[in-house]
Amino acid sequence: MKINVKLPLLIAVSAMIAGIIISAWSYSRIQQQTEERSLQTLMSLAETVYNTAAAAAYLDDAPLAKDVTDGLLKNTIVACAEITTTKIDAHAEQHCEHQASITKPLFSPFEQNQQVGTLLIYESKSEIQAQVLSQFYSASINVFAIVCIITLLTLVVTYLLVSHPISVLSDALKDIDFANDSPERLDHADRQDEIGSIRHIINKLLDKLDERLQHERNLVLQTENLASNFKMICELSTSALVVTDETLTLKSVNPKFIELWTHNTGLAEVTFDDHWLERLSFEMAELKSRIKSTPADSEPHSIEVEVPAASELKQDAIWFEVTFTKAENRLGELNIFIIINDITEQKRKLIKTEFAADHDTLTKLKNRRATRRIVERLIEQSEPATQFSVLLIDLDGFKQVNDSLGHDAGDIVLKEIAKRYQDIVRKTDIICRWGGDEFVVVLSEVDEKETANIAEKILSATQLPVQIDQEQQAKIGASVGVASYPKDSQDFDKLFDQADHAMYQIKKSGKNNILFYSQLS
Repeated sequence: MKINVKLPLLIAVSAMIAGIIISAWSYSRIQQQTEERSLQTLMSLAETVYNTAAAAAYLDDAPLAKDVTDGLLKNTIVACAEITTTKIDAHAEQHCEHQASITKPLFSPFEQNQQVGTLLIYESKSEIQAQVLSQFYSASINVFAIVCIITLLTLVVTYLLVSHPISVLSDALKDIDFANDSPERLDHADRQDEIGSIRHIINKLLDKLDERLQHERNLVLQTENLASNFKMICELSTSALVVTDETLTLKSVNPKFIELWTHNTGLAEVTFDDHWLERLSFEMAELKSRIKSTPADSEPHSIEVEVPAASELKQDAIWFEVTFTKAENRLGELNIFIIINDITEQKRKLIKTEFAADHDTLTKLKNRRATRRIVERLIEQSEPATQFSVLLIDLDGFKQVNDSLGHDAGDIVLKEIAKRYQDIVRKTDIICRWGGDEFVVVLSEVDEKETANIAEKILSATQLPVQIDQEQQAKIGASVGVASYPKDSQDFDKLFDQADHAMYQIKKSGKNNILFYSQLS
């Protein structure tokens, strides 16, 4: 019903407002026209009685003048009239008030330039107002009659051409079953007007809706297939898979993660919060900061995480490779996808390989290759105030141990000497088995006095007997040659040659001693 009344009511109100405006304008116009006609009538009356009034004024004939004014008063628009001369005005019984509407000078019939009096005519304001109102009422009735006719016609036309067709169209739309795979279309063949065009457009929209719904069904089917495949991949994956929100709050996990969780935390249930990484004993501060600071939609990032050994649980260190990426889901929510791989075995193999490449297999000291690399890097990165000493140690009497006690005894001696040297030097120093019975010790941040003290300790430790078994001991000595950086040289090969030269000088002079290269100069 609102649709049927609203438009005609709006038109009716608009027509009424227009009628009021037209009526106000009409009233002003009617009043102006009536006053103009009244003035013209008064002027015509003045012309009609002019000669008689002029004669009455010329003769000062008061009765004749009264006859003239009485004749004028017979017209309803004349409120008052008078002829004034000196004599007539003096003997007049009454005078008109207010200002005359018509003031016409009266001249002598015999001399046109001689004014003998004045004719004054006063219009009736009440009569003129009555005429104005009469005409205004008539015009207003016509205007409001037109407004009523327009409102009625608008109501009928609106109902027949707009409201009723729209109601029928609305009912037809209500009857459409959108749950059907192919909803019925609206019949528009019997209408060639705007309503028919609307029906045609709605049918086109329904066609597009069918296409969109079919596309959505296909997408849903594909999504279900992908979800099923993804679920299967997640469940069969050998990697721990995790999905979190942007605050790293856990949202979903796969069975491999649950297995990892149970093994590392000892908890049966996974806690879906933002502290799950800490419970896995990861180094969380750096890892969390790295994940959160990575921008969305970037390439996947991988971080290697080491879980330190827990001595109280007698567990060795373990390593994980954490790969993560950020992306928005279909709802616009930012998710973080994390893949956790246990790389402990690979890492341990790599560490063993690297250790074997850089260490002597017998003494577990660094080998020649690793020592050269470390010292050359130290020289390359050193500051002007940096200084260190290179000690080349050759064992005296070691060949006799091998010859008399055998190579197994020689191996025992080498391992024991290596252990004694490790107990003497600092963690910042380097101990290397250069080859055979030769050792190299690099002492960092030491002067010649400190170097001499450590060299003496090394010499004393070497001279202590080495217990081979319950019955046999081996006694050896050492010749120690020393070169200093940067005093003697700033090149490792030259430093080694200088220490070697000093060491051979000791060999020649009796062995079991220490000699600085600078002392040869």
